[in-house]
Amino acid sequence: MKPIFSIISALIITVLPFFVLYDIGLIFRIHIISLIFLFIIFMIVGGGISTWFSNENKIIYSVYYGLISLVLFGIILQLFFGDSYYMYLLAPIFAGFAGVIAKNEKDNIKNLLNNKFRMDYKDFFIKLYKRNKISLIVSLATFLASMIIGSVGPFLSSSFHEFMINLTLNYFTNLKGISPTTFSLFLNNSTLAFLYLYIGGFGFGIISTLELIKIGLLTSFISVEYPISILYTLPHGIFELSAYVISTAAGYKLLSIAISMIKDFIGIGNDISITEQVNRILEENYLRFKDSVILIVIAIFILLIAAIIEANITVPLAHYILSLTH
Repeated sequence: MKPIFSIISALIITVLPFFVLYDIGLIFRIHIISLIFLFIIFMIVGGGISTWFSNENKIIYSVYYGLISLVLFGIILQLFFGDSYYMYLLAPIFAGFAGVIAKNEKDNIKNLLNNKFRMDYKDFFIKLYKRNKISLIVSLATFLASMIIGSVGPFLSSSFHEFMINLTLNYFTNLKGISPTTFSLFLNNSTLAFLYLYIGGFGFGIISTLELIKIGLLTSFISVEYPISILYTLPHGIFELSAYVISTAAGYKLLSIAISMIKDFIGIGNDISITEQVNRILEENYLRFKDSVILIVIAIFILLIAAIIEANITVPLAHYILSLTH
């Protein structure tokens, strides 16, 4: 397919589903941040398509697609997202990431299709864990430490207790307007996981860490302060909290990529063309980037399971248990 056609098809695939889901979002009163998350997802899909079907699978066509989409839909996005000018900067970046994946994984995906998806899944997940062991352990340790602080801290300090009360009230205030359906719950939780815990890794891991700590503090504080809440959290919470830990670990992988690329770009010389050096830097960091994508995809799939349980099982089960105690 000629590059121009791959770019046009990517734009269509990005824009049409987004507007359909935007209308659905209005019906379900979905928060604007979740709609930004939807736009990013379609931007990534479109970016992958641009590179996959373009001549020689050049990543640059994916970036062109991102830039063109900003020009064509910048005014519309401004109407939707107000003063979120950062969306304009992120679009070609996300499209470019998708292009890197499409270029490097084209042969692997073809082999999977030819082999009817036959692969050693156990070996795949073991290797994935070993490569990302440090990120996962740091993420889990951060979450557990925040849970301990959230459960014990309020009893040791009245000011900290007041802080947690305000944090809890703010949390439930932000939840207002979210209908308890599988779709809305999944979209809300996956937005948190993707935009804050995962993409937050680019902010030197600060955003990812702070969000995970807040989740840990709230989970433990609410459970201790209002023990009955455990019944309304536990069934889906096991999946949801595990997904948040994995999402943060994926964000830490982005942090390691950012640090590595900054060092590489500082060391760029004049002996080789800049294009070749940039391609080399992308290739060297691709495995870590691929792992981060796999981790966030796993986390979002787990959040889908959590949303199904929360919307259809958690509340009826909690009501049933409470009826037995009375």
